Amino acid sequence: MIDLNDATASCNWTHLLEAATENAVTDFEIEFCDSLHEKLARFGENVRLTDAQFHKLTCIAQAGGFWERER
Repeated sequence: MIDLNDATASCNWTHLLEAATENAVTDFEIEFCDSLHEKLARFGENVRLTDAQFHKLTCIAQAGGFWERER
C-alpha cells in the first residue's frame, strides 16, 4: 500500500498518475486515471493505493501494454 503522507511516495505516485493520464488509451485506463484524480482531489494526502492499483498505474504510466490493451 502506498502512503501519500510520505513525501517520496507522494511525489512518485502523483508523477506516475500524470504520465498514466497522458498514456491512457483504453476506456479502462482513462476511467482508472480519472478515478485516481478524483480521489486525490477529494481526499488529498489521505489517499492510499493497493499494490494492485499501484501496479496498474505503473503499467499505464510506462505505456507497457497493460492487459486491457489490444495487441
